[in-house]
Amino acid sequence: MAIKRTRKRQGTPRPGRRPHAPQAAPLPRTLTSKGFKVRGFGALPAGFDPLSASPRKLAALRLPRRPDARTEPRLAQLWERAIGRTRLWIMPEFEHRENISHGPLRTGRATRLQAKTAASRVANATSSNWSGAATFAPVNKPYRFVGGQWTVPSPNAPSDGTFYASEWVGIDGWNSADVLQAGTETQITKVWFFTSTQVYTWWEWFPAGEVKISNLPVAPGDVMYCLICADSATHATVSFSNQSTGVGTRFEITAPSRTALTGNVAEWIVERPTVNNAVANLTDYAACYFDECIAGGSLNFDNLAAASLITMTGSGNAHLSEPVKENDSVVKVNWRKAS
Repeated sequence: MAIKRTRKRQGTPRPGRRPHAPQAAPLPRTLTSKGFKVRGFGALPAGFDPLSASPRKLAALRLPRRPDARTEPRLAQLWERAIGRTRLWIMPEFEHRENISHGPLRTGRATRLQAKTAASRVANATSSNWSGAATFAPVNKPYRFVGGQWTVPSPNAPSDGTFYASEWVGIDGWNSADVLQAGTETQITKVWFFTSTQVYTWWEWFPAGEVKISNLPVAPGDVMYCLICADSATHATVSFSNQSTGVGTRFEITAPSRTALTGNVAEWIVERPTVNNAVANLTDYAACYFDECIAGGSLNFDNLAAASLITMTGSGNAHLSEPVKENDSVVKVNWRKAS
């Protein structure tokens, strides 16, 4: 007698069984070989409302903690807007681009000032790769989070060639050898009448090199929000939200034992990255606004009130990119030259 074989039905799980959690795309071997561990998080459970969820539920799903509306009203408004506008959370997919790196500030001129507190602060400075704003943590109160929002600029080429501009928020990298940063890349190549552009999101925990998030849609004109939260010197959660499309992603990073955060400074930066071991020419991005700039630790919260401004310089100390502080929460960075 022939035996009738049946195929298992796929799709809806049986009552009482929980569906398997979605799996992250495999990490590039070049990243895991350096000792990094990265875990991505996908869609929220059906019917889950982060605006009313308990702190424990938020933590379990690796969503940023909800600030207390009574004691932290400004933070609470920012959190509700950033999280509330994210309608779809996706599992991130990564592409390791080792030939592109960001990394610490390459110093130019800087002046140390002694603040009224025991902390030392740095006055306005120049750098060959950074332009924007940075604020320094109080003594013995390291930064454990940084957040910011920016409108992704449209890349333009001032001449034939390839040009890069990175817009990001980060922790460390000035007076420290490490830096954890996350943002957008606006790249353009022009050859005669042919023009090619790339715009994408990325993260980097120096010195591992840039890691592109290949499946998070982003385009010039989109408003991006990024929050980096470090619960230790070697572990952090990064949350990206495209406020224009309502799509976001989040993931946690565990760094190798020899890579650790100091927490001495937080930044909001436009950068020309290092490509194939040479500092790239700077994309004509016109202007980039960073707003909702905030950083802090367990007991301290700072904005741009005491921030140092960084001007990017190139050949002959020419100004390539110049920041202007609009107010205590907004810094505008203006393009001037490519190199």
